[in-house]
Amino acid sequence: MSENTTTVTDVAVSSFTFGTHAADVQEISVAAVFGVCSGFATKKIAKGAGLAVGLGFMSLQALTYTGVVKVDWEQIETQVAKGLDADGDGKITQNDFKLMGLRLIHNLGRDLPSAGGFAGGFFLGFSRG
Repeated sequence: MSENTTTVTDVAVSSFTFGTHAADVQEISVAAVFGVCSGFATKKIAKGAGLAVGLGFMSLQALTYTGVVKVDWEQIETQVAKGLDADGDGKITQNDFKLMGLRLIHNLGRDLPSAGGFAGGFFLGFSRG
């Protein structure tokens, strides 16, 4: 082969040079690290909130059982449903939690140079938390 011949390997390598600039890699890496940390912390906070809600419920039930307090569970259900109904359809569905999760990731990743790196890192951190 002559020196001026372009090989398939040369074309393939030149086609995949996007995203390999040092600044791009650094932006993605920093956003991914922030995403992992945020996802990890979010899962820990969610576990703590679940523990607090569970203990609160058990305490209220114990107080109700002993006759110390009377709880209007229908009113509590109505108030909780209003707070958790993200899509406004009047019901708490899987779609509501999906919307809340997307909103959380959008707000945490706002103004980051690499939202994709942040989102990927967030899911990794959340799964490992």
